[in-house]
Amino acid sequence: MTAKSNTNVTNRARQKQITRQKLIEATFDVIAEEGFTGVTMAKVAARAGLSRGIGNFHFKTKEQLLLEALKVLYREFEVAWRRAIIDAGPSPVDQLTGLIRKILEPPIADPKKVALWFAYWGETPSRQTYTELCEAHDREWEAAVEEILSSLVNDRFDSHGMSLHAIGESLIAMMDGFWLEYLLAPNRFTPEDAVKACFAFISSFFPDFQNVTP
Repeated sequence: MTAKSNTNVTNRARQKQITRQKLIEATFDVIAEEGFTGVTMAKVAARAGLSRGIGNFHFKTKEQLLLEALKVLYREFEVAWRRAIIDAGPSPVDQLTGLIRKILEPPIADPKKVALWFAYWGETPSRQTYTELCEAHDREWEAAVEEILSSLVNDRFDSHGMSLHAIGESLIAMMDGFWLEYLLAPNRFTPEDAVKACFAFISSFFPDFQNVTP
C-alpha cells in the first residue's frame, strides 16, 4: 500500500469517527430534551446535520445507536474519575477529595449529563444489554472508591458499625442523590453544597477529612 493510500485510509477512518461522534452527540441532545421516546434515527440524523441514510450506515438500528451512546457516556465518566485519582497524587485524602469534586461538579455533573444518566438508568431494568454494561462499569467504580477508603484507615478510623464496602456504597449513593437533586430542583443544592455534605459524611468515619476544605 502506497503512502497516499495509507493517508486516504486514515482520513476515511477519521471522518467515520467524526460522523459517529456527531450522531452520538445528537442522540444525547435528543435524550436530554425529549427522553428515550423522542429518539428516532431520522431525528438524530437531522440534529447532527446528516441524512438519515448516513445515520443508518453508521448505526443499523436505534438500539445500536443508544447502546453505543451509553458506552461513550460511561467512558467519559471513567476517564474523569480515573484522571481525578491520578492527578491527586499518592495521598488517599487528596484522591477522595478530587474524586468527589470531579463527580459533583461540571462538566461531569452538568444538567445535560445528569439528565442523560437518569434517562438511561430508567431504561436499564428492561434492557439486559444496559444492565450488563452498567454492572461492569459500576463494579470498577465502586472498587476504586473502596480501595481509597481502605487506604484512609488508621487508628482514628471509626466505622460506626459499617464495613468499608457499605461506607463506599453510601458515599456513591449520596453523590447519585445529589445528581437527582440537580435535575429535579436545580436551585436547592449547589455543587459546593453537595461536596461539603459528602466531606461531612466521610469525616464522620475518617477524622483526617475534618480539616479538608471543600
